[in-house]
Amino acid sequence: MGAFEQYDARISRVMAKIESMQDKKFQICVGGWPPQWKPPLTEEDVAAFETEKGIRLPEDYRRFITTVASSGSQPFYGLEPLSQEDCKAEFPFPYTLDRILYFLYMTGEEMDTFYDEDAPFTADHGLLPLCTEGDGMDSVLVVNSDDPDTYGTVWYFDLANDFGTAPMRDPNTGKPFHFLDWLEYWADRTAGLGERDYFQFMETVRIPPPPDNPDIMGRKMGWIK
Repeated sequence: MGAFEQYDARISRVMAKIESMQDKKFQICVGGWPPQWKPPLTEEDVAAFETEKGIRLPEDYRRFITTVASSGSQPFYGLEPLSQEDCKAEFPFPYTLDRILYFLYMTGEEMDTFYDEDAPFTADHGLLPLCTEGDGMDSVLVVNSDDPDTYGTVWYFDLANDFGTAPMRDPNTGKPFHFLDWLEYWADRTAGLGERDYFQFMETVRIPPPPDNPDIMGRKMGWIK
């Protein structure tokens, strides 16, 4: 079975799971339910985006948006459409699976530099938005990275609440999510929810041990020993 056939089989499985939830009822549901999907993009549209940005989209995501749906009303507030507006995918993502952005592990000086209006802001480079849970809690896809292991992975991105950004991982294996992993995890978790239940993608984030530095903000605030 070739790569496209494998992606198609995986996509069919995930979409079948989503289709089986059409009759579920939720008291807490931020996006349109049951999920509604917009028509897929053409190869020409996607190729034009890639040429403009000088990138190649991750193959599982690319296959989904060209064969199934370009966007939709789920997960959460909905799968975001491919758009060049405010997109900085042409620049490499500055973090890796082993080097994340986590504000509690930064010193006060590092945070001052990060938010310095005169310093270049790079935290959103190399990313495409996938969806938002609201209140600044987003899922993003790394589409440009100098690190091949980081390219194509999905990250939890929350600067609004002073978290930072870190890769989402399979709770059982610890492997980082790629697009179809992310979408299937959402489908599986949603299928298991009761009418009043909800979950957040934050639950898939694993924070590494803190650095041996007494001046990091987490220790200054007494949240980290």
